[in-house]
Amino acid sequence: MKSWIITGGIACGKSSVMRAFEQNVSSFVCFYSADEVAQRLLDQPVVMEALHLLFGDKALVTCEDGQQKADRTWIRERIFSDSEAKSSLEKLLHPRVLIEFERCRCEAEQTGAELFLAEVPLHYEIGQTVTADLIIVVASSSAMQVRRLMERRHLEMPIIEQILRSQWPIEAKVERADVVIWNDGDIAALDAQLLTLTRQIWHDESNRKS
Repeated sequence: MKSWIITGGIACGKSSVMRAFEQNVSSFVCFYSADEVAQRLLDQPVVMEALHLLFGDKALVTCEDGQQKADRTWIRERIFSDSEAKSSLEKLLHPRVLIEFERCRCEAEQTGAELFLAEVPLHYEIGQTVTADLIIVVASSSAMQVRRLMERRHLEMPIIEQILRSQWPIEAKVERADVVIWNDGDIAALDAQLLTLTRQIWHDESNRKS
């Protein structure tokens, strides 16, 4: 089984790439999203307790049904304005995310999947602790990143600048990539790149086996 990682900058289209793969090659692929796992982890009791110890009452919010959950908006604003808070959150979540990554990868191999495709946005930031056969970086211009963050996530420029500063420059990720998908255009342009990528790689793999 092959393992591929999709990474890149925020608002570059990593999730769009994952969805396109799911639509086109899902019959032989198992998918994993580090972001989705991290979001689920935030509401686990042991993680919420740790958040409360780290950040206090503001890290949690009480829902209408009386249950508490992580206040994602407050946490996001805090970590992008406080590097120590960001580091503390990463130490809490990243080991758990990586454990789940390996569990899912082993499960995929046991089920006979041909490809384990994982979206790991902070692959380079966390020290490339996840091994893979292919690292795909989804990239776009900084202007497009800002535009998407404003239009789709309704963020203001100060928080956008903080987010972009907290991540590796996209140019640094591109330099280290095995494959780069440039996503400044429309969905048709993205689909064309993905089609070329999958055809080429599976063709090369078939030649090696023959």
